[in-house]
Amino acid sequence: MRCLFVCADDFLWRLAADRGEARLSTLWIVERPRVRARIRAHGAEALAGRLDEEAVYRRAFRTGAEPVLLAVDRARQARVIAAIRKVAPAAPLVVLGEAASLDAEPVVTLPPARVTAGMLEPALERALTRAKVARVREHFGRADRVLILMQDDPDPDAIASALGLKMLLGRSKSAATIATFGTIRRPENRAMTRILDIDVEQVKPPALEEYDMIAMVDTQPAIFEEALGEVDLVIDHHPEETPVRARLKDVRPSYGATSTILTEYLRAADVKIRERLATALLYGIKADTLHLERGATKADMEAFAFLHAHANHNALRRIERPDLPDAALDVLARGIEGRRLADGVMFVHLGAVTYPELIAQFADLFLQVEGAEWSVVSGCVNQELHISVRNVGYVRAAGDVVHEAFGNLGGAGGHRSMAKAVVKLRDWRAAGLSAGDREMGEAIASRFLAALRRGRG
Repeated sequence: MRCLFVCADDFLWRLAADRGEARLSTLWIVERPRVRARIRAHGAEALAGRLDEEAVYRRAFRTGAEPVLLAVDRARQARVIAAIRKVAPAAPLVVLGEAASLDAEPVVTLPPARVTAGMLEPALERALTRAKVARVREHFGRADRVLILMQDDPDPDAIASALGLKMLLGRSKSAATIATFGTIRRPENRAMTRILDIDVEQVKPPALEEYDMIAMVDTQPAIFEEALGEVDLVIDHHPEETPVRARLKDVRPSYGATSTILTEYLRAADVKIRERLATALLYGIKADTLHLERGATKADMEAFAFLHAHANHNALRRIERPDLPDAALDVLARGIEGRRLADGVMFVHLGAVTYPELIAQFADLFLQVEGAEWSVVSGCVNQELHISVRNVGYVRAAGDVVHEAFGNLGGAGGHRSMAKAVVKLRDWRAAGLSAGDREMGEAIASRFLAALRRGRG
């Protein structure tokens, strides 16, 4: 939408220019030619002239219906508005500050405090993000080979964030490797890498010595069994279970997705987010926030809205509906048969499962059961017990309950509405617990309900 900003100098323009991509097509009307030249030099449209004379507005208006924001001192408001009205009697008019008495002139007043909150705060946040990006780029600028490492079975948020960091650093495939120690198992995630042409390599821990610097996205060094020491960068939205050992780190547990952080980085650095990257980042946010319905913040929503306009939605539909292996249906059938609802918690133990993401996927599914405020879905993968927990969001924080129930057995924690625990079967048995499917399911339910009830008390 085209609009006119009428102001004596370029103060408002300098504030608005630092907000990033504009949603409005703005014509700036200022008084001095040198101010007009400065605005034009930065690619914006501007006119100069006496603000209380009609001539400049005859050049400015195209339809006479463009909205006008007026920011001049109170003593001149009436004269300036009169000049505007002679050219565009019906133009919507917003006055910044307290409006003078204008004989029933239909204007909207906008308090300056609202403008500073709406323009200064985003500008300051953007400046802070630019500074972070500058530090990251400077740090990695001296490295010939960079490894961008994800968790063992990376999810869409990790894959998208890794691609985003690679683009932020301006690295080619040979200069920055996106990698995991494990493999990508979930069908949607494999479809994502195939359809969006994202190269993900499987590396072994000894190969880390071949790289000059290591960055981690959507994960932290403490998650890995391997002793990684201090890495160069960690960008993550998961809570720090142990202090992150990294030369640079940006850990934001309040965010719903790491992809949101990378989107902010890319926009602050004025990196053009092309369709492939926008699609990946959008899917990363959708997957981790369950379409903005779980743990999403204002930042996630703003990133989602920006990316939505640039993404390939046909590709997204293909990614989100991959072929489902027949074996997964057998696992689901087993889970449905053995489900148990107790105190608003749906418990499902799946037994042996081929990949852990299937457990998380079914945890989302079983939360939809009538009467369930929680879903606790568990299964065994490669000598490990994986427990995925979801809740409706308005009950006790899932991460707290999971940590209390299983933290003494293995890694356990998460966010308010989603959490997980991973326990090695040898540690489960060492605690005197049976590894039989029925007994394991009962023990999980008992420990979880006990932790939940303690929180209620």
